[in-house]
Amino acid sequence: MDDERKITSDRWAPLKCLANVTLLFAPIAIGLGVLVALSGNGDRNLDPVVTSTIKHRY
Repeated sequence: MDDERKITSDRWAPLKCLANVTLLFAPIAIGLGVLVALSGNGDRNLDPVVTSTIKHRY
C-alpha cells in the first residue's frame, strides 16, 4: 500500500517542482512586463516623414 502512494506521488513530483519554480519567477516576469509596457508608452509625437529622412529638409 505504501508502494501505491509512492508511485502516485512520484508522478506528481515534476509538476510540483514546475509549480514552485513558476511561483518563484512569475512575479519577476510580471514586473518586467509592466516595466516594458510603461516604458514603451511614452508621449512621443514623432512625424514618420521627418524621422525617416536622412537630412532635414528646409
